[in-house]
Amino acid sequence: MIYRMHVVKGLFQPGTSLYQLQKAEAFSGIGLKLILLYLLSFIIFAASTYFGIGTETYSGTITERTNEEFEAGKLLLLGGRLVLSLLDTTLFIWFAAFVFWLCLNVDYIKAVIVQMIVFSIYLAEQAITSLVLVLFDLNQASNPFSFGVISQYFIRNEYWNHFFGAMTLFQFAAISLLYYYLKNLTGRNKYLTLTVILVVYVITWLFTALTAYIEVPVLLRRWF
Repeated sequence: MIYRMHVVKGLFQPGTSLYQLQKAEAFSGIGLKLILLYLLSFIIFAASTYFGIGTETYSGTITERTNEEFEAGKLLLLGGRLVLSLLDTTLFIWFAAFVFWLCLNVDYIKAVIVQMIVFSIYLAEQAITSLVLVLFDLNQASNPFSFGVISQYFIRNEYWNHFFGAMTLFQFAAISLLYYYLKNLTGRNKYLTLTVILVVYVITWLFTALTAYIEVPVLLRRWF
């Protein structure tokens, strides 16, 4: 059977998509869908940077710089965010699939396909969250879809607020869908499957919190 890549179908008809994926011996349409996902990620990252999402600390230094320095810094930030979008997409799809192949003995190309489907949830999250943060003038740690709002009442450490801010309802939906696919594609114990998935996501949240926590102005002073 030839599995034809349909991200939307894999998202909203997981039972049908899983059955076809289990029976698949060949695959088609993956390259075009990959390009589309990279392009959407690129656009969403660019749009969020344009509206100041994730660059709040740098925007606060506008009075400390000349107009030329500030605009040059914005271009540097935009370039860095666009590179980050490429790295983010690559790690999410290709590297995570490698981890699942290595730890769960899932066919690598099938793991890539599953990650592409799950990545669509991530893109939807980025688009919706960016819109909400801009409309309500919130920072990432105060994302209403995350646990960051609650953590700020109990934790004063900014890093851990960003960590819990990275834990969103969208992320748990992605974990649930990923677990559904992988537990049926691997012969490994379901608890091991869930553990591997959770470890991957915890590492992702830790890294996301670190990138959000780092003071952008401190880094840019090395350049200007």
